[in-house]
Amino acid sequence: MLQDIQEVYMNLIPGLEENLFLQLLSIFILSLIPFFESYGAIPMGLILGFPSIPVILVAALGNWVSVMAFIWVISKLRSKVKRKKKDKEPTKRSIKARHYFEKYGVPGVSLAGILLAFHIAAGIALAAGANRSYVSLWMTISIALWSVVVGVLFMSGINLLS
Repeated sequence: MLQDIQEVYMNLIPGLEENLFLQLLSIFILSLIPFFESYGAIPMGLILGFPSIPVILVAALGNWVSVMAFIWVISKLRSKVKRKKKDKEPTKRSIKARHYFEKYGVPGVSLAGILLAFHIAAGIALAAGANRSYVSLWMTISIALWSVVVGVLFMSGINLLS
């Protein structure tokens, strides 16, 4: 089954099998996708037999780039909306996000990014009024930590099954 997956993926891009740059570029692009992120791209790269350390690093970098762009866009939109916004009743969604934020803070919400998706975790923290640079710091820590954890666990699983 793994060989079938490898064969299909390797045939998608000509020359992928022997070109490390193309392999890592494909993992980088996959990790940019929200909800797939590094925790989807790392197992994909390892299943395909790409080198493990570069896969983990590139997937983490791609996920980080995507989340930082999301944080930047959301913070710009938030500042524009804040200027135009009148005092209104908060929605159920914003009350729930505020609850998580007050209970766990930026570090807790960021580290829960593996469960929520890193983009949603960043959005919750920003919507709750956290500082953009503080959210960026904790998202960086969270993405790096979870990328290493997912990579190590997946490599261990592959080694165990081999």
